[in-house]
Amino acid sequence: MITREIVDAYEHVGDDDTEWWMIVTASPDGTRHVYALPACTFENLSVEYGLDPGDIDELLRIAILQLHIPHPMQRANAANDAAALAGLVRNNRPVTFGNADSTGQAREAHLARIAWVEAHEVRILWPSPAARPTSRALDVDPGQDAVVDPHERLAALKATYRPDKERMAATRDHLSMLLGRPV
Repeated sequence: MITREIVDAYEHVGDDDTEWWMIVTASPDGTRHVYALPACTFENLSVEYGLDPGDIDELLRIAILQLHIPHPMQRANAANDAAALAGLVRNNRPVTFGNADSTGQAREAHLARIAWVEAHEVRILWPSPAARPTSRALDVDPGQDAVVDPHERLAALKATYRPDKERMAATRDHLSMLLGRPV
């Protein structure tokens, strides 16, 4: 089991103007790992799995943890896939977003995998108010030594999230067309 504590969070805009959420974590041995999440991830998760678009805490948790899910369609992973073990199988394959009968079934399968990741692979420690600050922020001039409060930084980043209902409707329509079922 890997334990990672969130020690910083900030927004990065790429050369192509894509907005990224950078979630910086540290392992107990001090090793840092950065989760780079496109800002559109949260709306997409909401649409794909029928999750509450206003619950950024849950969307962020899922966005981070889903990066640790073993790919369920690879034969080596299919037999031990958390969703398959829970009976979520279609045509002898684990249920995924792409082959699910419904958004509800896709959500159930995805959340089973997220629960498995939390129980067996990765534990994310979320910052609390007045958590110990880290001495180096990654989004400032490397010559500066900036002290940041991880709770405040993550809260400020989450406050920027504003789900766009029109964009989500367009995504939903597009995915429904591609999958041949309502999303």
